[in-house]
Amino acid sequence: MKPSVKTTLLAMAVTTTFGTMMAAPAVKLLAVAFPDTNALWVQWVVTLSSLFILPTLFIAGKLGRRFPRKHILIAGLLLYIIGGTGPAFANSFTMILVFRALLGLSIGLISPTCNALISENFQGKARSQMNGLQTSVNGIGGAIFLSIGGMIASFGWRDVFLTYSYAIVLLLMVIAFLPNFPPMQTDAVIKQSMKMPKFLYAVAIAGGVHAMLFTLIPTNLSLFLSNNGIGSVTSVGYLTAFALIGVFIGGLAVTPLTGVFKKLLVPLNLALMASGFLLISSAHTVWTVALAVFLIGLGEGMLFPLSFIKTAEVVPKLVLTTGISILLASVYACQFLSPLFVKGVELLLHTDSTRGVFMAVAAALAATAVIYLTIVQLNKRSKVQSTNA
Repeated sequence: MKPSVKTTLLAMAVTTTFGTMMAAPAVKLLAVAFPDTNALWVQWVVTLSSLFILPTLFIAGKLGRRFPRKHILIAGLLLYIIGGTGPAFANSFTMILVFRALLGLSIGLISPTCNALISENFQGKARSQMNGLQTSVNGIGGAIFLSIGGMIASFGWRDVFLTYSYAIVLLLMVIAFLPNFPPMQTDAVIKQSMKMPKFLYAVAIAGGVHAMLFTLIPTNLSLFLSNNGIGSVTSVGYLTAFALIGVFIGGLAVTPLTGVFKKLLVPLNLALMASGFLLISSAHTVWTVALAVFLIGLGEGMLFPLSFIKTAEVVPKLVLTTGISILLASVYACQFLSPLFVKGVELLLHTDSTRGVFMAVAAALAATAVIYLTIVQLNKRSKVQSTNA
């Protein structure tokens, strides 16, 4: 594959999983600009797109068998530009949410198409490296644009949404460099006889949960900093960028560390995220928050590509696009539910403090890491005993 094609596919990464979060620096400003709007709706400016990803996500596989994938990506990027920058020109909160919904529909076209092209054209270690690089590009690209968004936030919330205009460059790259990947040709009889392995659904649920926990950062950080008197309006952008720098490093490290830690890498990442949430639950300074979100991003940066790697391992190639769509559906649905998750934990703990939510998440992640590690050790012991027998 030509370097220009590889670069284009990697550059598309920033539009997908973390593209919805680039509105995070605008959350506090929108709450001030629309004081009569419920705080939950304001938070959904970040995550509403995740809900609207689902309709197009599940037709992307069918479209990929009828139209060249390049055409699908061009259509998705045009919709992405409209949905991303549209809120900058909106005069009502309802119209802002409409544009955020359009953004979600566009990502539902782009994400599975891009991930399927990577899975189809790379195998083994090369696929693992591409998934890791894709997550890294997503992280560093998001960090750059969130930092810019944080600085732009000082001029007003409308300007934050103009940062989505970077997708114009991606559109030009797709037009110029991406070949006309033909529609996927599959044997309908074989395809209909193939069933998704049950383990995929476990991978999808796990992928959705850890993505939701990471989403707690961009959706809650603005109000958390404001309520606790930490930093300023611009702090949200660069602190979320710290989380995405962690994602960048985690994505680069996942392939070599998988060879070193093997199955122990998952509980290690869960422990990293747990320590990050524990740290932010007691943070009182900007730099403590920065370290906390970096650790959370580092763990997510390795867990996210591991989800794609495992999906590609267990799903037959002919239905891989559908398998990826199931994984992404879980990720985006859980991201959308993130604000509701926070409200649920607050009700359960009888608190309205985000600190308490972060502490509860830290405890749950630590417990999950211990349980996972115990299962790995029991399976290892069982295999040794069966071998000796």
